[in-house]
Amino acid sequence: MRPTTNSKTTYKDEVKELLEEAYKVRINDLSLSITYTKRALKLAFRNKDEALEANAKSMMALFYMVLCNFKESKQLSLEALKYFEKVDDQKGIADAKFNIASLYYKTDHFHEGLQLLLDCLQIYRQLKDHHSEARVLKSMGTIYEYLGDINNAIQAYEDSVDAAKKVNDLNLESNAYNPLSGIYLNQGRYEDAMELIEKSIRLKKSTNDIRGLGFALYGRGKVHMVLGNYAESEKNFLESKKIHSEMGDMVGLGMTCNKMGALYFLMKDFNHSREILKEALSLAEKYNIILIKFKAYHHLYQMAKEEGDNANALYFLEKYMNTKESVINTHTYDVMRSYEAIARVRALERETKVQLEKAEIIEKKNVELDSFFYRISHDLKGPINSLEGLNNLVGFDIKDDVSKKYFEMYKIQIDRISRIVMELINLTRMNHQKIEMQKINFHLIVDDCIKSYQHFPNFSKLNFIKKIDQDLSFYSEWPVVNTIIQNLIENGIKYWRNKAVEPFVKISIYEKNGMVIIDAEDNGMGIEPKYQGKIFDMFYRANDNIFGTGLGLYILKRAVERLNGHVQVKSKPNVGSKFIVSLPK
Repeated sequence: MRPTTNSKTTYKDEVKELLEEAYKVRINDLSLSITYTKRALKLAFRNKDEALEANAKSMMALFYMVLCNFKESKQLSLEALKYFEKVDDQKGIADAKFNIASLYYKTDHFHEGLQLLLDCLQIYRQLKDHHSEARVLKSMGTIYEYLGDINNAIQAYEDSVDAAKKVNDLNLESNAYNPLSGIYLNQGRYEDAMELIEKSIRLKKSTNDIRGLGFALYGRGKVHMVLGNYAESEKNFLESKKIHSEMGDMVGLGMTCNKMGALYFLMKDFNHSREILKEALSLAEKYNIILIKFKAYHHLYQMAKEEGDNANALYFLEKYMNTKESVINTHTYDVMRSYEAIARVRALERETKVQLEKAEIIEKKNVELDSFFYRISHDLKGPINSLEGLNNLVGFDIKDDVSKKYFEMYKIQIDRISRIVMELINLTRMNHQKIEMQKINFHLIVDDCIKSYQHFPNFSKLNFIKKIDQDLSFYSEWPVVNTIIQNLIENGIKYWRNKAVEPFVKISIYEKNGMVIIDAEDNGMGIEPKYQGKIFDMFYRANDNIFGTGLGLYILKRAVERLNGHVQVKSKPNVGSKFIVSLPK
């Protein structure tokens, strides 16, 4: 399916659609994936959109990694990673690191690959991105296998299957079945191995995952080879070889050629064996896949020895031993370093589990607290309304000026309690209201919020400045965005400075690095540095001379967090304050 556009489609929509389609078709048409991604990259570059450009580069790196274009893949991944780290995009950071990790372990830099995969796993689990988690775990299982840690390999593959099932991704599920079948085969569990690889093949066919089918057929060919079904084994390997060749998957092609060479050796077809092993060796040398090179030399040595060709047997034995020695020297060191990293990560995982359990307890208590606030607040509304009604009657019945003064003081306190109760109700309502996304009209929200404070005594003395990007398109929860802007404006009005030249409250809203920025600036009282770390706490007030509940900035922060954004403040006493809210698009 080709991505479609219409007159209302923006370049951002088109780039996102291209990248989504590119990722979707990667399983059966990698060249089309690259075509779509190139188009997306050009569009992002033309519009100077760094965020979309980084996403396109990261995806292109993934496809180049599959094609064993490791140099280009690494360069694109590093460029994307640099941007993602700059804007603290955790998902982007993990995606770029996953690409680099994959090309590392495919070229036998296992330690570096494992380190990066462990980083990715932590991020994806925090983000609850089960799709990406399944990919990482499958790759980690491959490394564990190479390290000879079969128990951890099985655990990683089984965890990968569990993560894939959480998002109902049959391709990722079957990806883990392929190597699991190979482990069962090596353990002599032939029926289990065949049953699992047959299941993988059925899943691959049902989802039309052509590239994945190539690996599944390779797995079934291995099972048939061990069982002595050489004709069936050859048939599967030939199908697998054809798919990998057409898809451009050089690692898969090299693995299949290597195993076919072993098959023909068992069949005593030495000419075919030598021919296909040299093809595997050529691929291994071209793309620096040492594991395939290592095995190919060993098969060629065994074959030359079987044929009585002592000269070639000695040549390939020397090649095999030299490669083996270089692998073992680095391998032993990498095993030690890798398991040190694993031990550290497992300690972190245990700590994370404890923290998650604490967070769940806190979240439960927060829900209970919100429920308490909401119930008490509603219960208090009735008596407060009664008190306000009684106070209104006072104005008609009491003529004594001293008594009126006391009742005015009484009215101020009633109003204060009423504001606290309403803000508590709004807070609990915001925390639990249903998410409804709609297009945000920032001009309308800002104008309405400003008008709502016309009753404030110092309103007429302030100059309100509004600067909003005309082309800004943002979909979010209207009530929550309204709460954010309302509290920013109210804060600027309340903490104005009488001695300021031309007092103002300025609201600027624009897009930057894939984020919507709401910038509220004033030249008011400002905040002492010692108070700035506390202003977002519940009921905290840095200035007792200003009317308020101490809930405004706390509610602001909760609203921003609901939209997965963050807020920061820059302020100087007697100069003014600037609150910067960043919301992801």
